[in-house]
Amino acid sequence: MRQSSAAFLRAVFALFGALLSPSRGRHTRRRSTRVRRYAQNPRPAVRPSPPAAPRPHHPRLHPPREVFPAEELPLVRPYYTAHEQTRAQARVQARVQAEATARLHRWSAPRTPKAHAPEARPSAPRTPEVRLPEPRLPEGDLLAPTPPPVTFEDLAKVTRVWIAQQESKAAVGV
Repeated sequence: MRQSSAAFLRAVFALFGALLSPSRGRHTRRRSTRVRRYAQNPRPAVRPSPPAAPRPHHPRLHPPREVFPAEELPLVRPYYTAHEQTRAQARVQARVQAEATARLHRWSAPRTPKAHAPEARPSAPRTPEVRLPEPRLPEGDLLAPTPPPVTFEDLAKVTRVWIAQQESKAAVGV
């Protein structure tokens, strides 16, 4: 038991010693504190259009016009391309949302009578509209269309009526 405790404590002390000692290896180098110039914003990425006619020979590569040192060129182009794609997706989503909102407004807008255009074909004789009478509901029916209670007293009255109906149903045994 004593040996295992000593081994455990030795491992714990070695861990703390490693955490508190200065780092060694390739990560110990300090980064340069020199201020680097930022690259200018590149133009938006343009997809090249396909060539009009296939060329029989391969174009020769010309030497570059300018030589740029590799330390001064940050590789940021993929980030800008990804940002442009994200913005394009956001524009598409905004357009779809605007179309959906416009459709919803068209559906929910009150319908206005359109100007009556003369019909090309003869129409059948119209039957007069038949209006159905309102259904007769028994007195005190809670499903009857009544105005909602406005004050607390109205609510208390409706509640008392409902409780009385429940008690009478329970007394009858329904």
